[in-house]
Amino acid sequence: MSRGRSASRWISRARRNRVGLSFFVAVAIGLAGAAPAAGQLRRDGLVQGVGAARAGDALIGVGVTRVSNAAFPLGGLRGDLTSAPVVHAIWAVGPRVVFQVRGAARQVLSIEARDRRPALELDPAIEGGTTRDVGDFELAVSFAPLGGPEGFSAGGHLGVKLPNSDETRGIGPNTTDVTIAALFSWVSARWRATGLFGVGILEAPTRSFEQNDVFAYAFESLWQVHPNWGLSLGTRGRASTRRVSPIGAGDLGEVRASVEWRRAKLAIDAGLGHGYSEMSGDWSLRAGVAWVLGGGP
Repeated sequence: MSRGRSASRWISRARRNRVGLSFFVAVAIGLAGAAPAAGQLRRDGLVQGVGAARAGDALIGVGVTRVSNAAFPLGGLRGDLTSAPVVHAIWAVGPRVVFQVRGAARQVLSIEARDRRPALELDPAIEGGTTRDVGDFELAVSFAPLGGPEGFSAGGHLGVKLPNSDETRGIGPNTTDVTIAALFSWVSARWRATGLFGVGILEAPTRSFEQNDVFAYAFESLWQVHPNWGLSLGTRGRASTRRVSPIGAGDLGEVRASVEWRRAKLAIDAGLGHGYSEMSGDWSLRAGVAWVLGGGP
């Protein structure tokens, strides 16, 4: 297949997925708006708590993320990436099932280094020191049928990342990636520890009908210091099962600390992260606001 036909196929598929995603987000937000609310779920959490969630708990949030020295080997670019607005909608479908949609509506990369011979041909419109694109969105469902609202609970997690980005813009692989993982949680009056581990199936960005399997993991510990304040520390990433990964489907990893303040139906959060893989960048700053929808906290 020629490069031109391949690019046309990716772009056509991305446009179809954008339409489907818009519908999915509208449905999720509409359902969340009709649900009673609670303070259990968190915007931009590394792992959503499931075992302690109440049916109908919901929130929708927006935020901004800044990552320094992020690498994009597919497009041969490196620089500081700003994502805004980052949208996150979460809905507890039942007492043990949580559905979420998240992704960046817009991303801007301040280019600091450029490979003269990238793995694919970039859009000739990219000039100067910046490139812009829509971010990829992820749909995910987590469920915990084993255990109770306190103590230990376990279940599974299924996530699908949709290819909304345009790989010729240099900051998105434009691939469909799937994560299938086991999920566990431990909850007490003031502490919650939640984690998942499993397999990520990544589509190879430059090769049709080829994939790269990775070990996917995430862990987060939350300490409820005060009814209105919470602190968390955790990590999330993936590790390739191959010696040499396809370009753009390599390792990712970040450790992150965050703080959240809640009052009534408003939640404000901020976080600091540090990447420990090349593609994850060096440091990240995050901040956002979320609204609890329907009912009281």
